[in-house]
Amino acid sequence: MLELLDRDAAGRLCSLTVGKKKIKTPEIAVVVNPNIKTLKIDDVIGAKPNLLITNAYIINRNSQTISDIKTSGGLHNYFKWPGLIYTDSGTFQQFSHSTESSEWTQELSIKTQMELGSEIITPLDRFVLLTDTKSEARKKVLETAERLGKARSLVGERFLVGPIQGGKFTDLRRLSCKLTVKEQPDLFAIGGIVPLMEQYRFAELADIIITCKQNLPVGKPVHAFGAGHPMLFSLLAAIGCDLFDSAMYSLAARRSAFLTVSGTLPVSELSELPCSCKVCSGITALELKSLEKQELENMLTIHNLNITLAEIKTVREAIRGKWLWELVQQRCRAHPALLEALRFVLKTHGKWLLNFEPVSKKSAFQWLGEESDWRPEVLRAQDWLHRVCGKSFIKPPFGKIPVGLKTVYPFGQSLIPGFSEPRVKTKPNEVLSATLNYQFGSGSDKRFKKAEIEVSRNTGRIRRIWRGKELLGTMRPSDGFFIPTIAGAELLKGKIKSYAVKDKEVAELIAAGKDLISKFAIPKDKIFAGEQISIKYGKRIVAVGEALLTSSEVREFKRGIAANLRNSAKNTGF
Repeated sequence: MLELLDRDAAGRLCSLTVGKKKIKTPEIAVVVNPNIKTLKIDDVIGAKPNLLITNAYIINRNSQTISDIKTSGGLHNYFKWPGLIYTDSGTFQQFSHSTESSEWTQELSIKTQMELGSEIITPLDRFVLLTDTKSEARKKVLETAERLGKARSLVGERFLVGPIQGGKFTDLRRLSCKLTVKEQPDLFAIGGIVPLMEQYRFAELADIIITCKQNLPVGKPVHAFGAGHPMLFSLLAAIGCDLFDSAMYSLAARRSAFLTVSGTLPVSELSELPCSCKVCSGITALELKSLEKQELENMLTIHNLNITLAEIKTVREAIRGKWLWELVQQRCRAHPALLEALRFVLKTHGKWLLNFEPVSKKSAFQWLGEESDWRPEVLRAQDWLHRVCGKSFIKPPFGKIPVGLKTVYPFGQSLIPGFSEPRVKTKPNEVLSATLNYQFGSGSDKRFKKAEIEVSRNTGRIRRIWRGKELLGTMRPSDGFFIPTIAGAELLKGKIKSYAVKDKEVAELIAAGKDLISKFAIPKDKIFAGEQISIKYGKRIVAVGEALLTSSEVREFKRGIAANLRNSAKNTGF
């Protein structure tokens, strides 16, 4: 079960419930291999991951390991780990080790995962190679879907992964999504993408992920199989990935490589350690390089894991703070292939991103390079500017901005190098008129011709809008947006977007000040996150507030709040 808590770009901070356990996403599933005895699982757990993933195929190949795990009572007891455990079927490992065998069947894979006590089970799909012909790839897509159907009957109500294959063919990715959705898995995993990452083909990787996101329901998590380098997390989260996994942290350590959020550094070339994690703060680069091979590998493994987990936390914090795009731009300038991927995403899929981008943010828009010109905030602003007329000034990258919108997001909350804010004077009625038209559409200001505007004596900015003694709304200081009361929403009928509720009891609860739960919300319009909306029961407005979920998300999320309600009909005698 997935509950959306916060968002930025197409990234989302969610609570994922599996059984009785919960994790926050985006999250990295830390790969552990019980066959490797040189790395202690206690050291991995000591880094405080939230999700472990191991491989049923690899475990099954070692008779002693699988015997020990079963004797101990399963993976949780064996690892002494109370958290969530996810198992992979071994599809990629069979491919990468050229050991695909008829002995490792779907039934045996599922049975092994269930006996190990896995809480997230992956069926044995067919890995599509980048060199596969389209007919070969299609055959594997169809077989993967068939295997998923059988897996569902085997696992019953357990949490099941739905693999998405199709290789480099986006039309086959769409087909794979369609077939996978029919089987109703609990999580979608985009497979067959590791070779693209190994070859730094990040633009193709992003295109495949977005293609899949466009053809998958928004109410379930999406896992980018094998994505584990920290420099990728922010970009992939920004286009909608919820989960990642990789053994990158340990694989890099084996070749004496030091992970950073900007790339991978050979330890042999380091004069200082550019990190302050527990490992790096207790040793110098010279001392690290002088260690025996196994000890060096162990130290690097824990450093690499710490960097990986820290970057996931950074991504989650960027979503909370609404500065994910700024983080993406910083990270993507670490490598030309990443920058190319970011520009491709923004130029090619900007309109799709608009479906998820909040209409306002608590952080300022920061121009960090020409790719900032194509960000969805800019696209939306340029589109909505057509609703407003009047004298204007020019501010890049937005273009002509009516003076009445000078303090409205994102125009007034933007940092543009080399730009000096013009000294323009505006009258309160110009500001109110421009803001209403910008938010709710051309002509919205005509409903407020007789309104009285209350201005702050200290700042000169609008505080409240009245009609006699009736409050119509306020102007939010943080972004300059108009925040209507029920009376203000009544004036904006036909302009302000709405969620409807059909159940009278639900309407009464909302009118009494309760939240609007997603499963009771019925979208009447195409609603974006952050928009000011009304809640209707029949023709009557029973509350107003700010949309937390988009109209497409409300149709699919079974849990969570659809709108943050601020003013309800309890004040008007419902």
